[in-house]
Amino acid sequence: MGYSVYYDGELRVSSSLSEQHAALVTALVNQEQTEETRAIFAAFAAQPARDLPFHGGLLSVSEDGQLLVPEEDESRHGIGLWLRLLIDYVFVPLGYSLSGEVSWEGEDRDDAGTIFVKENDLEIVDDLIFNAGPSWAPNHFVDETLKNELRRLLDSADSTGCTSDLAVVESAPVETIRSLLNKM
Repeated sequence: MGYSVYYDGELRVSSSLSEQHAALVTALVNQEQTEETRAIFAAFAAQPARDLPFHGGLLSVSEDGQLLVPEEDESRHGIGLWLRLLIDYVFVPLGYSLSGEVSWEGEDRDDAGTIFVKENDLEIVDDLIFNAGPSWAPNHFVDETLKNELRRLLDSADSTGCTSDLAVVESAPVETIRSLLNKM
C-alpha cells in the first residue's frame, strides 16, 4: 500500500444527511466522477493553492447519516483535505454542520496529530514530540507566545521609589499572561 496511516475518531453531522446528500458525500470520497461530483471537484481544484485529494475511500457515511468515520485499519493520508472539500462544497452549502475529532498515526514516529472540526471550522494539529535532553542539560519547552509575554512583563518592571521586594509593572502583559494561562 505504500506509506500507512491509521485513523481513529468520528465526526458528527448536525442533522442526518438525506439519502441524496449521503450518496453525494460517498461518491465524492470514492472519487466517482458524476455530473454532481465533477462540478465540485472542478470548483475545489480552481481555488488557489488547493490540491484535490489524492486517495479515495478514506471516509464513509454511517447508515443513519449522522456520522462520518475514517477508514478502519491501514489507510493513507488525506482526510484533512477531504474534510475541507466536504465542508466548503457540501456541508455549508446544504446547511449541515460537522463537528468532532479524528486522530492519525503514520509509520514515522513524528507523523501523528489530530484533525479538529467544530461547527465546520477545521484545524489540523500535528503532535509535538519534545525531547527534553539529558538531566544535566535540560531543554525546557515553553510556548513561544508565553515566553515573549513573560519577557515583556519583566521588561515593564520598574522599581523606582519601591522597596527591594516590590516592583510596578504594566497591567497589559499581566492580563495577556493571565489569558494565556487560562487556555492551558
